[in-house]
Amino acid sequence: MWDQGWAEHDVGREGDPTGGAWNRRPCMRRILAITGVCFIVSAAAAQSPSQSAASKADSLSLEQKTEISKLITKQTPPLEASFPIAIDAVVPSGIDVHPLPADVEKLAPQLHGFGYVEVEELVAIVEPHTRKIEIVFPRWGGG
Repeated sequence: MWDQGWAEHDVGREGDPTGGAWNRRPCMRRILAITGVCFIVSAAAAQSPSQSAASKADSLSLEQKTEISKLITKQTPPLEASFPIAIDAVVPSGIDVHPLPADVEKLAPQLHGFGYVEVEELVAIVEPHTRKIEIVFPRWGGG
């Protein structure tokens, strides 16, 4: 009889002797499972940009970086440092992110769709949609 007395105080469907307690448990398990999956997916997504940036940077040889820098230096003058140049930093909205020249994308196809900014003695390869800096290397060449 204790179960019935407890069930009367529990919110449930009319006529359900358990007050709906048994029906809520599978739902709670589903919610917890979905929450766990969402957490895992979001954690993996949060790590992906840094991992992809590292792999992109590692995939460029010194010769590629030097040649990219020379090609970019011909295109635009460098900016004075007005924001931090570092991987995962975000380029402020007032700074133009220039598209990479076609010759750069031929030289390094993995950079297709990226942009760049030059700040003082550095070149930053930027993901244009997020404006996040993915690769940084020294600026070589004339200019």
